[in-house]
Amino acid sequence: MVATWYQPLSFDIAPCLIYNKTVKSIALINVVFDGDYQYDQEIPLGLASLGAYLRVHNYSVSYHQCFASKGDEQFDAAAAIRADVYGFQLNMVNYEATLDVIRRLKATCPARITVVGGPFLAGIYKEIMQTEPLIDFMALGEGELTMLELLRALDSTQPDFSLIDGLIWRTSERAATQNRVRQLIDDLDSLPPPSRDFLEDARRDPVDGGIVESIRMITSRGCIGRCKFCCVNMFSELQKGKRWRGRSPKNVADELQALSETYKARIFNFSDSSFEDPGEIGKARSKEICEQIIRRAIPVSIKIYMRCETMRKQEDIELLKLYKAAGIDVIIVGVESGSDYELQLYGKNASLEDNIRTISMLRELDLFYVLVGFIMFGPNSTLETLKNNIDFLHRFGLADNLMQTANILILVRGSKLYSMLKEEGRVIEGQRIWHTPKYLFYDKKAERLAKHYHNLFVRYPVTRQLNTLQINMSNVITRMYNRMNEKILDALGTQFANFKARHMDFSGALGQLQYDYFKETIDMVDGNCTDEALNEKAEQFFNKTYGHYVPLCQKDYDEFLTAVAERNFSLSGLVFKHFYSAIALDGTERVKIA
Repeated sequence: MVATWYQPLSFDIAPCLIYNKTVKSIALINVVFDGDYQYDQEIPLGLASLGAYLRVHNYSVSYHQCFASKGDEQFDAAAAIRADVYGFQLNMVNYEATLDVIRRLKATCPARITVVGGPFLAGIYKEIMQTEPLIDFMALGEGELTMLELLRALDSTQPDFSLIDGLIWRTSERAATQNRVRQLIDDLDSLPPPSRDFLEDARRDPVDGGIVESIRMITSRGCIGRCKFCCVNMFSELQKGKRWRGRSPKNVADELQALSETYKARIFNFSDSSFEDPGEIGKARSKEICEQIIRRAIPVSIKIYMRCETMRKQEDIELLKLYKAAGIDVIIVGVESGSDYELQLYGKNASLEDNIRTISMLRELDLFYVLVGFIMFGPNSTLETLKNNIDFLHRFGLADNLMQTANILILVRGSKLYSMLKEEGRVIEGQRIWHTPKYLFYDKKAERLAKHYHNLFVRYPVTRQLNTLQINMSNVITRMYNRMNEKILDALGTQFANFKARHMDFSGALGQLQYDYFKETIDMVDGNCTDEALNEKAEQFFNKTYGHYVPLCQKDYDEFLTAVAERNFSLSGLVFKHFYSAIALDGTERVKIA
């Protein structure tokens, strides 16, 4: 049944139902908004892997960027692309813009075949196909095999789409039909490396020609966690097979080496759910990946994601040291909360004790720039859980980062948490299917404080400026200890030590200020202060205090990078360009704002 809260758009163009045609060319169009790409040449890994796989099987695949934030001419250019089949990756941000591109494609030639995919579809695929006649096919889950079989069927004189696992398609009566789920790809080494069509044109450092961008890679697919706020597991459940699958260490190192040698890429983001999954076997695999990097002397600086429940033994400390030796400089840890109550609510495998042990271990090692995935505000937050959360961040020197102290949970439609809140009558649906659902808090005082912290980066742009500087400076500091930057460290040792000391002092001071501010606002809300008092407090802190620090940090950052450049050193393995998601940039509502 179509969800009653969703009113389908009306279209004048009927879906394409004539499919017996020769397929020679496939256009994969990346419809993207500012914040959801790091640089103009970046292709989402889903599309990059799909196109690479189809090319191996002798299909002509072209990639196209449609930067939806840059104006209507981007849509016109996408609509002018000529191909037999068009593929798109949908997400909660680009949904409407993607449909706009498809509408324009169909307006000039209704027989054009459109296929969509992506993890965003996991919870709403039925509603999409029942209400969007411009979409001809949908690939559920991993799309490589489904898309290949679809193209082969389109090439046949009597295609039988019912035989293609993982496909949703339309019958001659235009009804959406879902086939059997598809088996997950078990052997990831059997897939070719993702296409990097535009990488040659990415920005280069003038000294060594290295790419001055962060390159996304995956070393695995799936996740062993069961977090109730996440859609990764829901996406995996659309198919049959192992929840987690890893590429072999040699396969990972081969791709790293190829990207390093072919494009002079230096900075990488391993976009796995967790690099050390699944448990002891996974840690052994991650160890071998690092040993391969070291043995081949690949010059890289890597960011990874990690859990809190896996690092428990003395040998894990040695593993973390190996991570650093291999070039892992930044670790984002999925902490989420400073209380067992919320950890259990969110379905985390880790306990508060696990969180404390892991963050303590990383802090004592002092080898990495450590960030945490953290849900400060969630639907069941209370003033007490908020106190626990800010105390946890403050205890471990993490309260300086506004992304962590002010983060409000995004409710993902179809997640277990969404279903739970839906049953409790606490979900507020958007007018359109792609709109992020909002939710009501259990505790009204906590809800009021969440509204106070809601979308600070949009309401007070200076906070985004300072947060960006913080992250960029911390990235530079940790990468100075990367083996490929040893010469820079030797040449600028004293100046770097002073730069680092000033930044550490600033981070500590800002962390204390934000801790004090957070505790004060808790007390104000608990005492039923006026909205005017809260707003005045925010204006003073987020505009004036932050505004005071921005030019000081900018000056320090610029002077150090200038010193590096003046000595004719490359910045390609040192500088990270932080960016914010489109959701953070457009002020997407997460809670109901009166």
